[in-house]
Amino acid sequence: MRFSHFFAHTKRSAAAQDSVNAYLLDKAGYVSQVAAGVYAMLPLGLRSIQKIEQIVREEMNAIGASELSLSALQLKSTWEKAGRWADPNFREILYYDQDADMALAPTHEEPMTGLVKEAVQSYRDLPVLTYQFQTKFRKELRAKSGLLRGREFRMKDLYSFHPDEASHNDFYEVCAAAYLKIFERMGLDAYRTKASGGIFTDKFSDEFQVICPTGEDEILVDHKTKTGFNQEVEDQVPAAKKGKLERVKAIEVGNIFPLETKYSKAFDLQFLDEKGERHYPIMGAYGIGISRLLGTLAEIYNDDSGLKLPRAVAPFDIYLIDLTEGKMGVELHDKLEKAGYEVLLDDRAKGAGEKMIDADLIGCPIRLVYSPKTAENGEIELKVRATGEVKRIKLDDLLPVLGKSLL
Repeated sequence: MRFSHFFAHTKRSAAAQDSVNAYLLDKAGYVSQVAAGVYAMLPLGLRSIQKIEQIVREEMNAIGASELSLSALQLKSTWEKAGRWADPNFREILYYDQDADMALAPTHEEPMTGLVKEAVQSYRDLPVLTYQFQTKFRKELRAKSGLLRGREFRMKDLYSFHPDEASHNDFYEVCAAAYLKIFERMGLDAYRTKASGGIFTDKFSDEFQVICPTGEDEILVDHKTKTGFNQEVEDQVPAAKKGKLERVKAIEVGNIFPLETKYSKAFDLQFLDEKGERHYPIMGAYGIGISRLLGTLAEIYNDDSGLKLPRAVAPFDIYLIDLTEGKMGVELHDKLEKAGYEVLLDDRAKGAGEKMIDADLIGCPIRLVYSPKTAENGEIELKVRATGEVKRIKLDDLLPVLGKSLL
């Protein structure tokens, strides 16, 4: 991709923000703020979001889940069936159109249950594992911290329907393991922590938290087992165990909930077992904040010069700068893309300094600079953004060196 053909706009200065991720993602041209808690995703940001989604999609498909997409608009009657319309805590987060008697869905337990009811008759139809990527809307009273707490945000939500507790519990743990793998693939070290079920369930939920000094959650963790408890439930932690845990700040990047039969009963979703007896499926819900993950990555992977994202989620693998008058930049761009790398060639009519500043700000894993000085020796300068290491290498050695640098 040529910078001159790509809609990207970095800023030399940006307005002060209430979080690192909001400031850097705005300055680097990943997002544009529309209002508090509402952001437009620009091409750089969207490329990263799509990579995050693809990692999640691969791991959800690997555990047997089917992807679909439900409507964001849902009838008021849908929320009334499980009693949530009468819950003031739930109602206060809804964007509601009174004339149409419809609301923008902040979550999809009820709509998914209604959909599955149409398809499930027998135990042979279970389990059902369905997930989606969708924009959610919630009247967040404390919209802040950039992409970490928004009114409009991207989310992956999966819902499972099982014939019995054993099937549910087995899948619950399979999904928890898949979540840890997802976060590891993105370069995030996640802890599984117990928390309240909030507006979703009166049972414990499991959160996946990433330790970060700017996080708004406070958790008690065991670093050896990578588990812990959210501060909101610490009164339920035995004193002997609590004394061995460390209190840290963290960002929640995912959560899973055991829903039992709350929603299957509300929708009268039943199935016949082998004996012809009727039962309600056991349900679970599993969420990951997609846009929040981009915000979390920006909070963790940065320095004074800008972002330095892991390759798995960076918008491009390589930021290429050609300071010569020839066509080597284009030739290298084509060669690298043919070799399977995603390359942003900065072919703008800008000075070398400005291009290098933007390279650091955008935060691609590798920066390559071909200049008259390096050209004299048939070399190119390579900078590893994560470590700051800069070295010159022969053009003939570029592909093998990149193969090791981008592992």
